[in-house]
Amino acid sequence: MQWVIGWWQISIQRVCPTNDQLRQMYNKAAPRWHAYLQLFGYHRAYVKLFRSLQKSGMLTLSDRSSVCDCGIGTGALSLALAQTVDHLKIVGVDISPEMLAKAHQLLNQAGVNHQVYQGNVRLLPFHDNTYDLVMSAHMLEHLPNPDRGLLEMVRVLRPKAPLIVVVTLPGLLGSLIQLQWGNACLTPEILVEMMTKAGLTDIHCYSLTNGFPRWSSIACLGFKQ
Repeated sequence: MQWVIGWWQISIQRVCPTNDQLRQMYNKAAPRWHAYLQLFGYHRAYVKLFRSLQKSGMLTLSDRSSVCDCGIGTGALSLALAQTVDHLKIVGVDISPEMLAKAHQLLNQAGVNHQVYQGNVRLLPFHDNTYDLVMSAHMLEHLPNPDRGLLEMVRVLRPKAPLIVVVTLPGLLGSLIQLQWGNACLTPEILVEMMTKAGLTDIHCYSLTNGFPRWSSIACLGFKQ
């Protein structure tokens, strides 16, 4: 961002948090994170998103489908999906061990078949063409090179399978979130361009329809070629 005041030009540029900074920040937030997401309506928004995708035929998972949740956090996106589709096998990856511990606890309580791994989405510990669905919520915008993260997520996705990404939108709410968490904000146009470059086709964007996420977030779905 740039401003001109009189004879002065002032510039501000986002500095990406390091992996250690992200880990420490989200470790600290982990105990209250799930309650925070519930309070602001993220779980309900995710459930409505998955139900809408299923009803429209854009998401056709079956029993025993394998799902990779990148940046799983405390498991909000996975819990919402498991509420919509039965008998999934969910594998979650996150940089924060405290977030993973909370996700493991909540997924256990919900009776969801799952495994969690501490790691970085830019180097996923999985074989090519492994998962029936890869998804992430509010993770991609933390990466200094989100294109690389998307490529890695596509790598572990099976051909013709869907990838779902939820990101923070630009705007007043996005700027407030950015000040707190150091993330970027992505327009739907930029996200679609990134997903296309990563090898995804038939890309659609969806507004979230509940609570705070209605104004702060967007979801995009695309399919691996």
